Amino acid sequence: MTVERAFARSFDALPAIVAFTSEAFAREGVDPALRPDVDFALEELFTNMVKYSPSGDASVTIDVTGIAGGVEVRMTDTGVEPFDVTQAPDADVTLPIEARRPGGLGLHLIRRLLDSIDYEYRQDLRQSRITFRKTEGGPGTLPGATETGGR
Repeated sequence: MTVERAFARSFDALPAIVAFTSEAFAREGVDPALRPDVDFALEELFTNMVKYSPSGDASVTIDVTGIAGGVEVRMTDTGVEPFDVTQAPDADVTLPIEARRPGGLGLHLIRRLLDSIDYEYRQDLRQSRITFRKTEGGPGTLPGATETGGR
């Protein structure tokens, strides 16, 4: 089964998104230890949707589905131009901090935390869809992460 909710395109929606993942994890029987990484990924991706598609007026829909050993999350954003998060360049973390260009570190981190991340765009609907998975045996976890979302 899938738990779905729409959120206003606003940074103010972030606390409601975190509350939603808590509810969805409980309803779907997903290991709460996965929540910090999922919440971090949702926060990063949702913030980018709001920041880089400010003209979009539709809500962002988030679906959470329990899968074997983890969770699949789908974010759907309508009325926007395409931005394929899977094709964005990685941050060069080998450079000294003063030589780095701002931006891209959040995507860099979530690519390493999640098992997979996929992107689709439907031109006829001007709709972006990001789907990601996180499982118990998947890639690393945020250092210091706790079930209550500490990072």
